[in-house]
Amino acid sequence: MDKKKKSVLLRKDGKSFRDISKTLEIPLSTVFLWTKKIELSESQKQKLKEKSLKILQRSRIKAQKVKRENYEKIVNQNLLLGEKTIGKDLSKRELTLICSALYWAEGFKKDNRLGFANSDPKMIKMFLFWLINELGVPKERIRLRVGINISFIEKIKKIERYWSETTGIPLGQFQKPFYQQSKLKKIYPNIDGYYGVLRIRAIGQNECFRKILGMVTGLRKISEAF
Repeated sequence: MDKKKKSVLLRKDGKSFRDISKTLEIPLSTVFLWTKKIELSESQKQKLKEKSLKILQRSRIKAQKVKRENYEKIVNQNLLLGEKTIGKDLSKRELTLICSALYWAEGFKKDNRLGFANSDPKMIKMFLFWLINELGVPKERIRLRVGINISFIEKIKKIERYWSETTGIPLGQFQKPFYQQSKLKKIYPNIDGYYGVLRIRAIGQNECFRKILGMVTGLRKISEAF
């Protein structure tokens, strides 16, 4: 049987022009020319329509997957580029610039006492390292205070232990926790990963406090050039 007769039979069987072209390995235009006068039943038309919709849906899903993969690839490339830009090591001056900038953003300035608060454990550890190892603040002069939403009051002991283990500061140097009384509005995807905000205080460190304020003033003056 020649390909023309086969294409006619396939079309009468309800096959699409594209399926016939692929099956018989002939041009789509030729299939259309040979079979365009064949009338399909309503059920055959419906089946072809449903198949077309499924193909379209699969194509959309595939396109979305490719788009998402490309987006994630670009995101990861930029993350790696940013990480490479920072490098692996910090000089003492670079550490001082970073931590004084952190104090400019997150440090306490109005009550004339050295204090810093944040919820990021890595930021907390970096700032404490700088205070103790670079500025010479005695570890025993450090006081920590946890701030959490009142909804987590039953987990306060666990949260304080977490911060004690993270910072290496004994629980005996923790002050009475602060409870935010407002109703919990934020939805936490991982409640077990909630540890509130940790406030750092350095007792009797007025000279160090003034030095840090001087660093912040230096940063402010530099910023005037921008």
